[in-house]
Parts: sequence; structure tokens; C-alpha cells
Amino acid sequence: MNWSDSLDLYCERTDPSLWSEPLNALSNLGFLLVAGLMLRRLGPGGPWDLRLLALLVGLVGLGSLAFHTLATRGSAVLDVGFIALFILVYYQRLQVRLLGLREGRAWAGVGVFLVLALGFGLAVRQLPPLPLNGSEIYLPPLALLVYCAVRSHHRRPASARWLGLAGLGFVFSLGCRMADQALCPIWPLGTHVGWHLGNALVLYTCLSALFSSHSKTQWFTPVNH
Repeated sequence: MNWSDSLDLYCERTDPSLWSEPLNALSNLGFLLVAGLMLRRLGPGGPWDLRLLALLVGLVGLGSLAFHTLATRGSAVLDVGFIALFILVYYQRLQVRLLGLREGRAWAGVGVFLVLALGFGLAVRQLPPLPLNGSEIYLPPLALLVYCAVRSHHRRPASARWLGLAGLGFVFSLGCRMADQALCPIWPLGTHVGWHLGNALVLYTCLSALFSSHSKTQWFTPVNH
């Protein structure tokens, strides 16, 4: 496998040049904005884990920026790798902060999720190609987000509301990712930009769920009618 092979996966890209996906590339600034806002809110003395997660949001944006400019197999691994790293670290910290689990049990929970996600991926590969534009790999994280919202409801209702909003946002983002190629004939710019901007908001709400458990960084809490 040649890691420098060019990939053309999204509607906006029309050639292998560096700036063939301007909207998809620039929309990654949303992740960098979220990372900057969170780091500023925390300040230099903020908890290490929340600062780490904010930095990982920035790396998600940089990894995606690399992929939507370079568009190579190597940059694709970088893109997906930072997303996966954020998900695993976030789930571990959520279990500790919101569910009250010890560090070891939280890492065990991460291991269980990894096994289930890999099992799902292997099962999907045995099926005929799904009309999801490659988005099936993000169904386990969506399921995990719903699970976390439900589990957090009694212990941390404010955090659970943030996670619920994150789940709704993720459904929107997935819809944009799945529709990109299908709508290409009538919308040449594609809809992948919605995946980026939607996910920037998803990560904002996910971090807000953890921030609401930190007394020094209270965020606006959605009203519970």
C-alpha cells in the first residue's frame, strides 16, 4: 500500500491538487475555534484531562485539514486516528467524571467499547455495501453517545442534557456525510462541510457535558422544561 496515493472521496474534490476542497478544508476551523474557546475557559490552571480533551479537539481539526488538503491514504489515517483517540479518551474521562467509576474500570469500559466497535465493523464488512457513503464506522460512536446520555441522566442530569444535544447534532452530521455523494449531481459543492461544522458543535456539547461537572468552569445549562 502506498500511503501517498491520492483519494477522491467527496463531492467537492475535482482533482488531486492541494486546494481542491476549500470548503471542506476551511470548515475545520470550527474544531480549532472550539478548542480555543475551551482552553480559554479553563485557563492555565484547569484540570489536565479537560485541557487534554480540548487539545484533542484541535488535533481532530488539524488531522481533518490535512486530509482535505493532501487527500492521501496517510492523511486519511491521521484524520480518522485523531477522531478515534478523542472518542476513547473522552469515554474514559466521562466514566470517571460523570459515572463515578475508578480509573481501571473506566479503561475496561473503553476496552469493551473497542471490542464491540471492531465486532460491528467486521460484521458490516460481511454485508453488501451499505448506502451510507462509508459512514457506518461512526454508528458505534453514535450508539455510545446515546448510552452515555442515558447512563448520566440520574447522576448528572445537566450533563445528560448536553449529551442529548450532542446526539441530535451527531445525527445531523452523519446525515450530511452520508448525503455528500448522493447530492453531488445537484449540489457540486457537496454536504461534507456540514459534517465538519456539525461535529464541531457536537464536540463543544460533549466537552460542555464534562465541564458542567467541574465547578470552576460552569457553562450554560439547557433549560429542563
